[in-house]
Amino acid sequence: MSTSCVPAVLAALVFAAGCSSREIRPASPPAGAKKSSLSSSPKKPGAPRSGEAIRLFNRAQEEISRGRMPAAETLLVEAVRRDSKLFPAHEALGRVYEKLGKKAKAAGAYRRVLELRPSNAESHIALGRLALAVKNGESAIFHLEKALTLKPDSFMAHYRLGLIRRNRRQMAMAVYHFKAASRISPGHRAGRYWLWLSVAERGGADKWEVELGREVVEAGNDAPVRFYRGRAGRFFRNGRTARAIRTIQKAVDVNPLWREKRWRGVLADMSRYRRALKK
Repeated sequence: MSTSCVPAVLAALVFAAGCSSREIRPASPPAGAKKSSLSSSPKKPGAPRSGEAIRLFNRAQEEISRGRMPAAETLLVEAVRRDSKLFPAHEALGRVYEKLGKKAKAAGAYRRVLELRPSNAESHIALGRLALAVKNGESAIFHLEKALTLKPDSFMAHYRLGLIRRNRRQMAMAVYHFKAASRISPGHRAGRYWLWLSVAERGGADKWEVELGREVVEAGNDAPVRFYRGRAGRFFRNGRTARAIRTIQKAVDVNPLWREKRWRGVLADMSRYRRALKK
């Protein structure tokens, strides 16, 4: 999952954080500008050496593009040592730490980004992702919801919140987030699948549920057919024959290929349930 570019003014140039195709360049004085009498003075000890930090950051981006994460880590650690306020370097370091499995250090890097840029939604999303990895649901929800206040059209924040709410059986909220995620990225198959399943498990919207299920099947995933067939079978075994018939009908309605030989069992189940209802 790629991290979105985060615009920021740095060294008098617009920089997109996380974009390896662009470099940060040290600022140059405007053409014809007179040098300050202080420009030739040596830097005070400990003053940020931004130009060197930027060059290290750009070299690290090249290493990341080549998949050389340990080398990138070394360069980025040095970059933020030279300029602790170079927030794109902290953000890149967080991603590198994640790739290297150093989750605690990654979280520290993202928190540092937020100290420097509190409006950085991507770092909240990253912290939410890391919280999920250690099963800290409350922290994940906090960071992902904070990300949405900063970036309401974040697909990943909505998508991950949908998964969390599903796991907590909060289906109405899961539907809300998956619906938003699908609006933002209509072609995301997993997003559409989870939206359909959440609507199916929540209930109360049969027509929309079938439309969503059919989209999933037409995209090459026959899970809705198998889901409805299995559910219908459970209803039938529990003596809820009328409910079984309505459910097996959905298995046909979502399936544009229901006449194919492999789906004859669905039709056979439907006939069996109907015969049982007439007895």
